[in-house]
Amino acid sequence: MAKLTRKNLLFSLFSLSLLSLLLLHHHHHHHHNSRRLSLPPTFPTSSSSSSSSSPPPPSIAYFISGADTDAPRIFRLLQAAYHPRNHYLLHLDRRASDHHRDWLARMVASVPVFMAAGNVNVVEKASSVRDEGSSPLALALHGAAVLLKCGRDWDWFLNLDASDYPLVSQDDLLHILSFVPRDFNFIAHTSNTSWREYQRIMEVTVDPALYLISKGRMFTGNRKRTLSDAYQFFTGSPHVILSRKLVEFSILGWDNLPRKLLLFFTNTKYSLRDYFQTLACNSKEFSKTVVNSNLRFPQLDGAESPRDLTISDLGKMLSSGAAFAGKFHANEALLDKIDSLMLHRKPGTISPGGWCLGERGGWRDPCELWAADTIILRPSPAAKTLETLLLRSMANNNMTSPANRCVHRRSGDAVAATVEAPED
Repeated sequence: MAKLTRKNLLFSLFSLSLLSLLLLHHHHHHHHNSRRLSLPPTFPTSSSSSSSSSPPPPSIAYFISGADTDAPRIFRLLQAAYHPRNHYLLHLDRRASDHHRDWLARMVASVPVFMAAGNVNVVEKASSVRDEGSSPLALALHGAAVLLKCGRDWDWFLNLDASDYPLVSQDDLLHILSFVPRDFNFIAHTSNTSWREYQRIMEVTVDPALYLISKGRMFTGNRKRTLSDAYQFFTGSPHVILSRKLVEFSILGWDNLPRKLLLFFTNTKYSLRDYFQTLACNSKEFSKTVVNSNLRFPQLDGAESPRDLTISDLGKMLSSGAAFAGKFHANEALLDKIDSLMLHRKPGTISPGGWCLGERGGWRDPCELWAADTIILRPSPAAKTLETLLLRSMANNNMTSPANRCVHRRSGDAVAATVEAPED
C-alpha cells in the first residue's frame, strides 16, 4: 500500500489566501464537526488528516434526477461525482419502467463503498415531471425535503440532471468550499428580464404532471395576471447550490414568503428557474448570502436553455473553472475526455479521491480500498481554476457590500412599459 503523506495529500493553501481573507473579512467561519465513516474492520484506515489550519471539508447533498430511460446516465454521473462525505438521492421519472428503476437500485447495491457509507438512495415512489411546467419545482423541493429528513449533517444542496457532468473532482470542489462560509448560496439570477420572460410569468398555466399519472398537455388560461408588486421578480438557472439553512427555510417556511411564492409559481412555466432566485433575493436574511453564480458551464444570462455541448466546447469548458456542465448527450465521447483529463476516472469506476487507498495505475480501481477518515482530500490544479471562478463571481457581485448581493433593477424601468404592451 502506498504511503500517504501530508505533502501528497494537501493542496497548497497559498492559492487560497485571497479567498480566505475575503471570506473572513465578511463572515465568521462556521465549523462543522466532520462525520467519520464507519466501515467494516476488513478495510484499512488512514492515520493521515488534513492540516490543522485547513477547515474541515463540507458535505454536499446531491439530488440527481432523470427521465424514464436515464438510469445508466444517472449511475455514471453518480460514479463521477461520488465522495463518501456527500449524500445522494437518485430519481427516475414516474414513467420509467420497473425494470429501469430496479436496475438502478441493483447497480447502487453492487458497489461496496455505497453500501458501507450508506449515502446513496433511490426514490421508489417517483414523481411525474414535465420540464416546462412547475412539476420540476415540486420535485426539487421533494428531493430537498427527503435529504433533510435523512438527518444527515450536510451543508449544501445541489441539484443535477442526468445530462449534467462534473468538470472537477469532488476533492477539488470540497476543498474550495471548505473555505466558503456555509451560509452562502450559489444562485445564478437576474432581474433584468426580457419582455418574453414577463409574458411567461404573467401567463397562468397548469402543469398536468401535478394531478395526472399519464402525460397530459399543458394549458394556459385566457387571461393574464398582473405583475406582482409585493416582491421583486428574479429569474435564472434551474440549477442551484443552496445552503442547508435556505433549504430549511424553503421547506419549513418560518416566514410566509416561501409558501406565497410556491403558490404563485405553481401556475408559471419553467418555475424552477424563478423560485429560489425570487425567494432568496426577497428575503432580508438570505439576500445577503447570494453569490450570482451556480459554478456551472455555460454561465447563463437569464433563463434561456443551454444548447447541447460538443467536443468543440472542451477547451473553454475545462479552462472555465466550472464545477459542472450540461447538457451532454448520452454515451457522449466528450464525457470520456472529461473522465481522462479532469477526473482521472477509469470506465465503470468511481472518480478517485484522497479517501481511495488502493494502488493506482493500469486498470486497477484505487477505490476498492478506502479510508475511514474521509476528511482527507487530494485536490488537483483544477481547484485553483475553480477558486478563480469563485473569486470572480464574488467580485462581480460585490460581495463585500451586503446590499448589493441581489442586484435589483432600477425603479421606473421597462416593467411598467411591459405591463402596458399589447398582447400577442
